[in-house]
Amino acid sequence: MRRALIISYYWPPAGGGGVQRWLKFAKYLPEFGYQSVIFTPENADYPVLDETLSGEVHPSTEVIRLPIWEPYRTFRKVSAKGDKSVSAGFIRSARKETPITRVAQWLRGNLIIPDARRFWIGPSVRYLCQYLSEHTTDVIISTGPPHSMHLIAEAVSRRTGIPWLADFRDPWVNMDNADKFRMTRYARARHEFLERRVLRSADSVVTVSWYLSSQYERIRQRAVCTITNGYDQTDFDGRGRPADSGKFIIGHYGTFGEDRNPVALWEALEQLLAEEPALARDLEIQLVGPTDASVLASASTHRLAGCIRHVPYLSHDTIIDRMRSSAVLLVILNQNTNEEGRVTGKIFEYVASRRPVLGIGSVTSDCARVIRETGCGVMVPFLDKAKIRAFILDVYYGRFVMGTADSTRQFSRRELTRQLSEELDRLVEGNIR
Repeated sequence: MRRALIISYYWPPAGGGGVQRWLKFAKYLPEFGYQSVIFTPENADYPVLDETLSGEVHPSTEVIRLPIWEPYRTFRKVSAKGDKSVSAGFIRSARKETPITRVAQWLRGNLIIPDARRFWIGPSVRYLCQYLSEHTTDVIISTGPPHSMHLIAEAVSRRTGIPWLADFRDPWVNMDNADKFRMTRYARARHEFLERRVLRSADSVVTVSWYLSSQYERIRQRAVCTITNGYDQTDFDGRGRPADSGKFIIGHYGTFGEDRNPVALWEALEQLLAEEPALARDLEIQLVGPTDASVLASASTHRLAGCIRHVPYLSHDTIIDRMRSSAVLLVILNQNTNEEGRVTGKIFEYVASRRPVLGIGSVTSDCARVIRETGCGVMVPFLDKAKIRAFILDVYYGRFVMGTADSTRQFSRRELTRQLSEELDRLVEGNIR
């Protein structure tokens, strides 16, 4: 069996969306002839933990860990209140930024390049070069963000001659919340230089969306492979019929930032509650995951506070049950420069849940493409209150018809891992020749 070294900051016990992609790839890679060797921090500063995900790790997976020093932890120690808002997600528990948050964001964008894990690069390169001199490995994989993982892989591949695949779960320079960093012209140029160097140095580049692949092909001047995120059918098998709470649940599962605040949705719901007494009695809005204070405040101004049930975090296993019990599942795109290529990981689990999906954002985006191809729901423009209202009423009165189950199979984790294994075979066999 071939061995793949996977350099990933996120690994159980980390929770949240960042861990899912390579946890699932590593789970299915042995079926296609690859043993996964995970290189990850020993003491990472994860924003959330989910111990249940440890049960997803394939028995053949080897995990090697190295201590890491991260500045966010130090910033919180010197903050009088241990300010947890100093994080990569920029999700505020209060409506105003704190001074230490603004300082941390500026330092992150202008001095700590490419990201807060840059201090792990040197020790990791030294450790892995020694490890690989003693353990045969066929291919190196890095996944970012954080994009420091790519710089580790770049240096190790150059020194060892082992082929390298760089996986981009999100953009680099055009990342979400890039404006929060208040980057100087020099800092942005430095990010662009490193992004371009990684894209052109890697033996293969993979992204999660067709739009991002097309952008990176222009920089790389070579082909980029698109392998989307997906759903794992084993997460849904054997669960039985979801419990009926008697509520019409509109659910959002995952990070809900300020730049996703769906004002038109809140306005449509406010009108519907005034016009539809039955819906007013039945409606429950579940927001599960880190949710910006501005989003909650906006919903409250539209008289929806009594309908909202906000839970900062639940285990992945519990979230699957919540999805399956919802009447409508929300996916809301960021209103920024990478909206077209933004395909959130949860959309695929929404699809597998077989519940109607209401997407709010660009109708030409890759996320809209997934919704359209699977027939799981609709994508409506951000300000189109009439279409939002019509879809909710269609679902409430049973007029919405789902697409077929066959249309979702292309996004199963096993099928996506098969595609990944073909790309790895191409790299390894090309290197042998």
